[in-house]
Amino acid sequence: MENNKKIVVGFSGGVDSMMTIKILQEQGYQPIAVFLKMFAGEKIEEVRHLADKLAVKLIVKDVSKIFSNCIIGDFLNEYKSNRTPNPCVKCNFEIKFKFLLEMADELRIDKIATGHYAQIKKEGKFFKLLKGKDEKKDQSYFLYRLTQKELARIIFPLGGRQKEDVKKEALKNGWVYEIKESQDVCFLNKKEKVQDFLKENLEENKTGKIEDEEGTVLGQHQGLVYYTQGQRKGLDLSSGPFYVTGKDSERNVLSVSKNKKHSALLNREILIEDVNWIGRLPVENKNYSFKSRYRAQLTTGVVIKEENNWRAVLSEPQWAVAKGQSLVVYDGEEVLGGGIIKEVL
Repeated sequence: MENNKKIVVGFSGGVDSMMTIKILQEQGYQPIAVFLKMFAGEKIEEVRHLADKLAVKLIVKDVSKIFSNCIIGDFLNEYKSNRTPNPCVKCNFEIKFKFLLEMADELRIDKIATGHYAQIKKEGKFFKLLKGKDEKKDQSYFLYRLTQKELARIIFPLGGRQKEDVKKEALKNGWVYEIKESQDVCFLNKKEKVQDFLKENLEENKTGKIEDEEGTVLGQHQGLVYYTQGQRKGLDLSSGPFYVTGKDSERNVLSVSKNKKHSALLNREILIEDVNWIGRLPVENKNYSFKSRYRAQLTTGVVIKEENNWRAVLSEPQWAVAKGQSLVVYDGEEVLGGGIIKEVL
């Protein structure tokens, strides 16, 4: 590759991507900002203005069609199958890093950078993906599908920093109008709930009964696809709170309970598929840490290799583990990899 000091930077116009470019400039790099346009009606005037402010070239890459098919389409199909997907995991690997690396190849540039709060450590020829220094902002969960090939070319300038320090530095640079912050599901409107988005796009109207553990009918659900394990809000039940404990597709019944510690919500074994190990396989009977949702607390346990899948056996139950989410495996600060949750026990 040529252009050793040039680097392609994923640029959203948010404070993290702006600070990423600023830090790289201070380190002697010549950043080229790439804005991935994911939505058909997305305006880029402000992004161009911010790139000018940083004195960097901006390239706009329209990926809206593939984003709609690959990310939004998959999101809806997963809910149709009564699974709860994490679109950010899929988007990072199949959209963001894929197209940033393709753009770097076109420009004959070796390295790319993003504003993710994660770290990469090289040991010999091997690259490790590590948690970000800021525990509250750490985004390594979303990156477990990266491989050695990608990690060898990625830089995370914010990985060793605290988010609050990044914000303070941005203010020192005069960026006082808090530039847009990312949200959990970027294709939702700011005030839109997942359930509302699903109702607009799935047109599922097969209503049915809501029952408690005694079989008492408490109300009516709007369609099983609109609910996920452990869900509390949006049930429209009096004398709650109630928590979703299961879905019976044959009877079209949504099961709920007032008991937050109901056995259906406390899961000790998790079977995962579509697994990616970043560089080395986990060792059986060794204790690792696991996260079954981005906001979930880490729990410990062991990993067991089965014929076609891997099984995590946890030392303490995880609450309301949902099929379709990702289970990510950590060895201390290192991300070993993970997979999509297929079954829970």
